Amino acid sequence: MLAETIAAISLIPMLVYVKTRTRISGFIAWTLFALACLTKVPVYLGSEDYYNTAVFILAVVFFSVMAFRILTKNSEVFIEVTAFSALAFAVYFPFAFVNFLNTWIIDTTAILTTMVGHVLGFELVSHGNVITVNGKSVTIILACTAIESIALFTGATLGIKADTGRKIKAFLVSSPVIYILNLFRNVFVSVAYGYSWFGENSFYIAHHVIAKILSTIALVAIAYAVFKVLPELAELIYSLKDEIVGEGQ
Repeated sequence: MLAETIAAISLIPMLVYVKTRTRISGFIAWTLFALACLTKVPVYLGSEDYYNTAVFILAVVFFSVMAFRILTKNSEVFIEVTAFSALAFAVYFPFAFVNFLNTWIIDTTAILTTMVGHVLGFELVSHGNVITVNGKSVTIILACTAIESIALFTGATLGIKADTGRKIKAFLVSSPVIYILNLFRNVFVSVAYGYSWFGENSFYIAHHVIAKILSTIALVAIAYAVFKVLPELAELIYSLKDEIVGEGQ
C-alpha cells in the first residue's frame, strides 16, 4: 500500500496547484506521484510482471519530466491534466483505502466473473474473493477489478472541459465497457489456469502475457472511441506532449 499512500498524499498538492496555480505545488504533486510509481517497480519486477515493470518505469520518467516542466512554465495544459487526474484519484482512492468499498468491489467482481463464466459454459465457483476452477483457485484482488483504468477514464471524460452530453457519452463508452471486458479477462485467466491450457505456466502466460496484450489493445480501442466523442481530450493530450518535450514554449 506504500504506492497508494504516496499517491493519495500527492492529491493534496494537486488540488492546491489547480486552485492556486502555484508551480511549486504542481512540482511536488507530480514528483510524489512519480515516486509512487517508482515504488511499484520492484513489486512487479519481483513477480516477473515485466509488462507492468516497463509501464511504471516509463511512468516514473514521464511524471518526473512533467514535474520539472511545471517548475519552468505556468501552463493551462498542466492545470487541466492535473484537474482530471485529481478527479480520477478521487474515484480510485475510496476503493483502495475504505475497507467495505474495497471488499465490495472485489467480491462483486468475483461473483460477476463467475456468472459470466457460467454463461460461457465454464464451471466457476466463487467464495468471497476466491474463484475456483477444476480444483485450482485464483484470488481476485483490487487490480483485478480494473478500477485503476475505470478511474482514469472517469477522470479524463468527466473532468475535461466540454459539454455535458458528450462527456457522459464518452464515459459510457469507456468505464462501463472496461469493467465488462475485465470480467471476460478474469474468466479467461481463471479457466486457462484451472484447465492448464498452456501447461505448467498457464497462469503466467494467461495473466502476464495474453491478457496484458489483449487489455492493451482494448484500452487503445476505447481511447480512440473516447477521442472521437471528445476531441478536446485528444487535443489536450497532444498539447501535453508538446509541453513535455518543450514545444509549448
